[in-house]
Amino acid sequence: MPPEMPPHIEQAMFEAVSTTLENMAFMDIQPLRVPHDCDGHARVFRASLLVKDPLQGELCLIMPEELLREIASGIYAAPPEELPRRKLSDILTELLNTIAGLFLSRALPANQTFELGLPEITEVNCREIEPTLLQWHFQADAGHFCLSAGGDSWNQLLVP
Repeated sequence: MPPEMPPHIEQAMFEAVSTTLENMAFMDIQPLRVPHDCDGHARVFRASLLVKDPLQGELCLIMPEELLREIASGIYAAPPEELPRRKLSDILTELLNTIAGLFLSRALPANQTFELGLPEITEVNCREIEPTLLQWHFQADAGHFCLSAGGDSWNQLLVP
């Protein structure tokens, strides 16, 4: 079971995700207090990004294809079923880059710089994803999605 998260870290992630999805996809989101059930989504898109400094670890955005197609459809102004996987991957990495930057700028001390790696995309079975130290779950109009952070140095964010 993940440790209890300080309210300012939970709020920082909510603000980063809601700002990103409202600005890029005109989509409202709500935080989920209980992890969602992955039964309905056998395969999901997973974007991962290395955080190199001052924390070291990985930040991931995990989203079912239906929701990702809905978001991409709004951004590209194209029917969801006509979007190729390459465009879905582009949107997911852009979402993760934006969320990561906003989250770290809110969660770290003022004027603290940070360094991020390049995002990578995989398609995985949601049930096969290893539990991580930090997890955030959200509900959007067209489905749920989550973010996770793994690596020992993320423990620094758990200090109130």
